[in-house]
Amino acid sequence: MRYALLAGLLLAHPQNLPGPRLLTPAPARYEKVEIALAAEPPPANPFDPNAVTLDATVTPPSGKGFRVPGFWFQDFTRSLKEPAAKDAARAELLERAGAAEWRVRFSSGELGLHRVALELKDASGLKRSAPLEVTVKDGPRRGFIRASPRSTTYLEDASGSAFFPIGQNLCMSPDREGTYFFERILPKLAASGANYVRLWEEYYVQGDLKRPAAPGDGSNTGFPLETAITGIGMYDLECAWKLDFVSELCGRLGVYWQLAFENVVWWNRKLPHRWKRNPYNAEKGGPCAAPLDYLTDPKCRELAARRHRYSVARWGWTPNLVAWEMWNEVDNLDGFDADANAAWHKDLCGRLRALDPFRHLVTSSWRDAKMFALPEIDLVQAHSYWPAESDAAQYTIQDTEHLMRRYGKPFFFGEQGMNQGFDLDPEGKIFHDHLWASALSGAAGTGLQWFWGPYVEKHDLYRQYKGLSKFVADVDWPGHAWKAVAITRPSQPVSLNVYGLAAGDRALLWVHDPLAFRIVKGKAEKGPAQAGATVNVAGLPEGNYRVEFVSTATGEILGKDAQPVHPLRHFGHGIELAPPEFWGDIGVRVIARGKEWKSR
Repeated sequence: MRYALLAGLLLAHPQNLPGPRLLTPAPARYEKVEIALAAEPPPANPFDPNAVTLDATVTPPSGKGFRVPGFWFQDFTRSLKEPAAKDAARAELLERAGAAEWRVRFSSGELGLHRVALELKDASGLKRSAPLEVTVKDGPRRGFIRASPRSTTYLEDASGSAFFPIGQNLCMSPDREGTYFFERILPKLAASGANYVRLWEEYYVQGDLKRPAAPGDGSNTGFPLETAITGIGMYDLECAWKLDFVSELCGRLGVYWQLAFENVVWWNRKLPHRWKRNPYNAEKGGPCAAPLDYLTDPKCRELAARRHRYSVARWGWTPNLVAWEMWNEVDNLDGFDADANAAWHKDLCGRLRALDPFRHLVTSSWRDAKMFALPEIDLVQAHSYWPAESDAAQYTIQDTEHLMRRYGKPFFFGEQGMNQGFDLDPEGKIFHDHLWASALSGAAGTGLQWFWGPYVEKHDLYRQYKGLSKFVADVDWPGHAWKAVAITRPSQPVSLNVYGLAAGDRALLWVHDPLAFRIVKGKAEKGPAQAGATVNVAGLPEGNYRVEFVSTATGEILGKDAQPVHPLRHFGHGIELAPPEFWGDIGVRVIARGKEWKSR
């Protein structure tokens, strides 16, 4: 009683909080503003907001203030154990640099004077700092990514410019290479025109139960906070520092990313080397007798919300972070229940939305319809895999169609790819085909290739992004009502497929020859080039059009034409296209005379 009375008095009369330091010398629009605050003595558990919290109130020139949570931070310096070794064998080493302390990070789209006041709340009461003055100047960044108000199935940034994700998964670094892996791979992606990666706040461990289940134990390592080593409610500050490094690198390269919080493999008893190591497992002293308990137990939800709070505090400031992904493949959770899953997402997504002042998109995976229908889910993401013998383009189009249309939200595949046979396709033709098919399916971005190591990196397939990125570079996706095209009569030869989208005065088309490259009975078969091919495509209104035939490898224009669209006696409206000789596929851009592609 006396303690409660004293605590109430302290909260009613906040004490002075001295010592906040502005670390950002020249704040710019949508760039990181960082403030540090020393803590003496350090809190017993700085990750428990029930015991201690640091928050900042930011008041921009408009007066529309917002609150940002603070976080506990430890700086590190990195080095390589074996600098001369090749790739993953090099091994990253981290050493602590300085004392741990509190940090606050935010960014702002407003220019001018901002006032920032810090509040530290712990058992001793509430302490407030005098406002820091931060002047934000203009900068090159264009702001956070949203579902476009012009078309709810596409994305745009705060400036109103279309954003179209083109990229792959990069969830973990192999073995112990850590940030040096991302420093090798991300520039290759950016140089090839890719602009998006999917990362994990999780990691894999070896199957040997006698080995420690620590990040960097020799398995693929992401950026986990809670681990079997830290235990429940404590966070790995080395992994958090690594994600800081990767986030900053993405910002410099113009690469955007999403972060998956939960990985279903830790919640599946078919994988005993993970479930047995899961600190939430009751056998390890945790609260979950069975994996499904994680979705329903209030304590588990509270602990998940704490990790989300820390993530918002540490990485929420960056516009290059597009989306929080609540789960990776939650439907594969042992004992999965759709109602329990929907209730979990409604609760935790709601808490996350209330906490995140930057309003990042919220998504989840894998295919649960109740989850995707929730208004708390902004972005629909499924995963899609197929045998090497399948037609990757046709599989992609069909799988997209039945997943995308019902929700009226942006959609793209968070994971995609053939599930074996990578060495049968060293040139990446199958990878190429699913990139182009997904881009012209009506989705909000390309499917993200999953097998980044044994396929893309091993065979150096980054070049496959180049042609597509140039093909769509000036397309204002949300500015038009795109619909799938159809052919008005059989193509010549009839084996050719035409995929694409038309919107009023323009169309983006992809002419694909499925016989150019196939895997048949475990062997690769290559067909001939196509000369003298013709296709007739419906979907454009009557009028005169400019036509560009584009190399899907380089994005360069291979030929130009001018064609009318007029009613055909037997087939209705159509545009007759006669591409120059090509092997495999060719891109086609069609637009009415007098119109331009870039309208914003």
